[in-house]
Parts: sequence; C-alpha cells; structure tokens
Amino acid sequence: MRSKSIPPVSLQVSQSRYCHLEKVMLRSRQGLHVACAGHEVCRADYMVKRSAFPCYGLEYVESGSGTVCLDTKCYPLRAGVLFVYGPTTAHHIVTAPKTPLRKYFVDFFGREASRLLSAGSVRPGTALQISDLEAYRVLFEMLLTEGGRGLNTAPKICAALLRILIWKTTGAQSPNTSDGRSSTRTFQYCRDLIDEHHLELQTLGDIARSAGIDKVYLCRLFRSHGYPSPYSYLVRKKISKAAEWLGMEGCRVQEAAERAGFSDPYHFSRVFKREMGQSPRAFARHVR
Repeated sequence: MRSKSIPPVSLQVSQSRYCHLEKVMLRSRQGLHVACAGHEVCRADYMVKRSAFPCYGLEYVESGSGTVCLDTKCYPLRAGVLFVYGPTTAHHIVTAPKTPLRKYFVDFFGREASRLLSAGSVRPGTALQISDLEAYRVLFEMLLTEGGRGLNTAPKICAALLRILIWKTTGAQSPNTSDGRSSTRTFQYCRDLIDEHHLELQTLGDIARSAGIDKVYLCRLFRSHGYPSPYSYLVRKKISKAAEWLGMEGCRVQEAAERAGFSDPYHFSRVFKREMGQSPRAFARHVR
C-alpha cells in the first residue's frame, strides 16, 4: 500500500502549536503511530472541508462553538466535544464567528488504530460530549510536550498517551441535555474567569462573587467536569505563574510571592513546594 502524507495545517488560526512525528503514513504498518498533533485557536473564518483523509483524526474542543459534519451527520461543537474521522470519512468543521473554537487534534495511523477505536466509545464519523474536561486537556498537553521534545522515545510515549485518550472515552459521555449544556457553559465561564484574573482573585468567595453564583454550586460545577476544586485550580494557576517569574534572572522569592497574591512568603513557599515538589529557591536554582 502506498504511503501518504499529512495535508498542510490550516492557516485560518490566530495561534497554534504543533508537533510532527511522522511525515508519511502507511496504514498497514504494525502498531499505533502518531503522525502529528496540535492545538489551534481558530479565527472567525475557520473552516475545514475534506472528502477524505490519509489517516485517522481525533479532535477535542477546549472552548468555543461551531459545527462538525461527519459524512451525513452533523454535531454541534462546544467545550468537551470529542469527534473522530477516518480515511474515508467526509468531514466539514466550521467555527462560530463570535465564539471561535480552541481545539486540540491528533492524527494517527497503523493496524492497531481501528481496533483501538472499536474498543473505546468513538468511531470514525461519531462525536461525543466528554464530562472530564481537564483530564483530556492534560493528556493532549502531555502529548504535545512529549512530541515536541525530539527524543527517540517520543513516538512510543505519544502512542501510549493516545491509547489512554481513546480508552478513557469508554463510559465518559456526559448526558446530552439542555441542563448539561447550560452547566458546561457556566463552568467554562468560571474557568475562563480564573484563567484571566487569577492574580487578582484570592479566595473561593472572590471567584463565586465575580461569577455571580453560589460557592457550593461553583464547587459542584468543577467537580462534575473532572477538575479540582475552584480554589485549588486558582492556586495552581498562581503557582504556575510564580514559577515562570522565578525562572527569570533577578526575580526574588518574595517578589514572586507578592506578584502572585501571597502576602506571607512563608505560606507561599509551603504552597509552592506542595504544588511543585520543591521549594521556590530550589526551583529557581534548577531552571535558571
């Protein structure tokens, strides 16, 4: 069987990250092989229309909205929707101009691919709504990171992460009800609020007041979408940002603590060590 090449990536994106592991594909090749993966922030005019594809493609919507038509069936796209197309699956992906899609994708091939998809809950030409949003985002981020390191082990690591992604679809579909869609939108709004304002927000109460919802409901939202508590998510965002600053030459621990919103540097050090596995000073020494 002749080998095929991955088509060029879309130019209708405002931001993108890609990793490429295989330039050509042979579907009859033994095992499972990741050709490439990526994360795209789509422009308002984003549209992809293909009648066929050289391998399998799995895409996961992080946020935004749109529509995907797989062969003759169309599905609405929103946060947590995962869909798959195969070599003979016609697919048409369009973003909503006012809420452009942010999405991950992975293209793969090999004899194991069809068996693996059959073992999970997604097959070429189907889509499902995932409830455990954070777990899938983390897996895609790991796949992108490992695929971009250029190590000899990267293909095997990425294939293993892809297996986990697909295996996790078994039993992962959330109820497709209007209440479920509403809660997903509310959750996405709250998560985006923390992502954008984590340096100003300090407590669970701050998050709830800014979002205009009850604290108990806020915690239940995060738990139902597979996230840690909203306060834990806030703290992780703060520590992640502080770690970036500590990697810069000349940034002191007390300065990083204050910029991240910690008034007590000793409390900051304890939290940083809990989250990062080492003290701020040790972290700074290792990364500079």
